[in-house]
Amino acid sequence: MQLPSLRRVTAEAARVARRFSLTLLCSLVLCGVGIYAQRLNSEEENQREWLFPTLSTAALGLTLTLAVALAAERYRWSAGRKLAANAGALALLGLWYALCPAASDTVWELRLLLLLVAQHLLVAVVPYLPELRRQADTPGFWRYNETLFLRILIAGLYSGVLFAGCALALVAVENLFDVKLDRYLYQHLFTVLATVFNTWFFLAGVPHDFAALEQHAPYPKGLKLFTQFVLLPLVVLYLGILYAYMGRIVLQWELPKGWVSVLILALSVAGIFALLLIHPVRHAAENTWIRTFARWFYRALFPLLGLLAVAIGTRIRAYGITEERYFVLLLAGWLALMATYFLRRRGQGIIWIPASLAVVALVAAGGPWGAFAVAERSQLGQLRELVGQYQLLRNGKLDNITQRVPNLARPVRKRLASIFEYFHDRNALDQLQPYFTASLALPDSMRSKERWEQESWVSSHLQQLSGIKTTDRYHEGDDQQLAHFRTERPDFQALGQGRYWVSSVNSYLSDEPMRLEIKAQEGTFRLRTENRGNVLHLDQLTSTGKWARQLSLPISAVGDSLARQHGSDPQEAVEVPNASLTLHAASPKVALTLFLRTILRRVRHDTVSYDIQGEALLEVRQ
Repeated sequence: MQLPSLRRVTAEAARVARRFSLTLLCSLVLCGVGIYAQRLNSEEENQREWLFPTLSTAALGLTLTLAVALAAERYRWSAGRKLAANAGALALLGLWYALCPAASDTVWELRLLLLLVAQHLLVAVVPYLPELRRQADTPGFWRYNETLFLRILIAGLYSGVLFAGCALALVAVENLFDVKLDRYLYQHLFTVLATVFNTWFFLAGVPHDFAALEQHAPYPKGLKLFTQFVLLPLVVLYLGILYAYMGRIVLQWELPKGWVSVLILALSVAGIFALLLIHPVRHAAENTWIRTFARWFYRALFPLLGLLAVAIGTRIRAYGITEERYFVLLLAGWLALMATYFLRRRGQGIIWIPASLAVVALVAAGGPWGAFAVAERSQLGQLRELVGQYQLLRNGKLDNITQRVPNLARPVRKRLASIFEYFHDRNALDQLQPYFTASLALPDSMRSKERWEQESWVSSHLQQLSGIKTTDRYHEGDDQQLAHFRTERPDFQALGQGRYWVSSVNSYLSDEPMRLEIKAQEGTFRLRTENRGNVLHLDQLTSTGKWARQLSLPISAVGDSLARQHGSDPQEAVEVPNASLTLHAASPKVALTLFLRTILRRVRHDTVSYDIQGEALLEVRQ
C-alpha cells in the first residue's frame, strides 16, 4: 500500500477548505474560543458574556453551513443563489448569538441540543429532498448516509488514536527530559483534534459524486452479519421482556413504572436503526425474512406505545408536563406515525425517518408549542392547582407558607419545592414573581459574583420568602422528622488564653510553597513551608511590616527517620504511632505543636520533597 505524499495531503486539505470554507471557519472559531476558555478561571469565565453564545453559535454553524454547501453543490445553485443561502445561514447564526444568554441554563442547553439534532438530520437528507415525493427509494440516499456514518466513525477513531499517541509522547518528553510542559497542553491538544482535525478529516470523505452513489455496489457483509446476528436478536429479546412486563401489568392490574418509557423508546430506535441498516438487501430472494420481520416489528410497536402512553400519562396527571415528558410524548407520537406509514408503504420511503424527525426536533425547540413553553405553562398550572386546593394564598401571595400552614403535608411541600426548583433551574423565576411580595430578581451586589454564588443566593432567597426548603423534595414518606444544622469552620479558631487551633495545615501535592496567615489578637502570624516542604516556619509580622521568623519545625528529619525505619519506597501507606508524626517547638514568646495526619516523602532525581496534612496548636505567651 502506497502512503499518501505530503503534496497529496496538502492538495486534499486545500480542496476541502475550498469546498466547505464556512464549515471549517466554524471549527476554527470553536477551537480557538474553546482553548481560550480553558485558560480562564471561573470568575474570568463569568465576566466573558460572549463565551457561551460564541461557542454555541460556532457549534450550530458547523452543520448549518455544511447543509447549505451540500445543497448548493447537489442542486447546482448559481453563485448568486449560493451567496444568498450562505448569507441567510449566517443571519440565522447571528440571530442565535443575539438571543443567546450570557450564561447557559437548562432551557438553552436543551434547545441547543435539539437544534444540533435537527441540523445533523438536515445534512442527512438535504441532497435527496426530491425523494420525499417519490414512491420508491433510490440507492443513492442509503449509500450517501452509509458513507457519512462510516466517515464519522473513522474520523473519531483517527482523532482518538492521535490524541492518545500525542499525549503519551508529551508524557515521555516530560519524564525523559525533565521538561515542565504547560498544564493546559493536553486539553488544548484534545480540543484541536476534536474540532479542527476531526471536522477536516470528516469533510474530506463527504461524497461529491452523487451520480456514482446511484450505481450498484456490493452490500457490506460485516454490516449484515452485525445486524442479523447482534442487533436484531437484541431487539427481539427486549420485545419479549416488554411484552412479558405488559402481561404482568394486565394480570395484576397495576400502573406501569415510568422507567418503561425509556426502554420502549430505546427498543423502537434500535429496531428502526436495524431495519435501516439492512434496507438495501430486503428484496433479495434469500432475505424474505427481513420484510416479514419489519412488518411484525411495526405492528408490535403499537401495544408498547400504548403502554408508554399510560406510563407517561400517569405521571403527567400527577406532576404535570416537563421537558422530558414532552419529549417522550412527542417521540411516541412520531413512532406511531412512522409505524403506520411504513406498514402502508411496505418499507418504502426511508428518507421520511430523518426528515420527519428533524421537523419534530425543530417543533420542540421553540415557540408556544415547544417543549419549554408547554412545560412552563403546565408547571404553573400545577402550582395554581396546589395553592387553590390547600388554600395557601394570603392576599394573593405565597409568603411564609410554612408559618401560616405549619401542618402542611410533606407530599405537598415536596411538590412545591419541586416546582420552585424547576423555575429556578431554568432562570424563569419571573413567572413566580406575582406570588411573592419581595423581588425574586438578583440584586446588583450579586451580579459580579460567580455563577454558583448567584444561584445559591437565589435559591436561599426563595426558600426564605416561601418557607419551603429545596431539600423537602428529596424526603421520602411522612413518618420522619429531620433537623439539619451546619456551620463553616474557619481555618483557625481562638481557644482563649493565647491559644489558637489551626484546623488545616496542608501542602499536599501542591507545586507552590504553603502559606497560611493566622490573625491572632496578639499579632499576625504565618505558617509557611520552605525548601520543597523540608521545613515549616512560623513567622510573625512586625510593626515595620516585615516577617520575622519565630520557630522552625524540621519536616525532613521526621520523614527521613521514618524512611530509614520502614523503607524509602513501600508499596502502600505505613501506619505509624501518633507520636511519630507530632512535632513541637517553643521559644519564650510562642510555642507550636504540629499534629500531622500524613507526610509524603518524594524522591526524584536525588531531590527530596515533602507534602504534609494535619492540624496545629499555636500558643502565644504574654
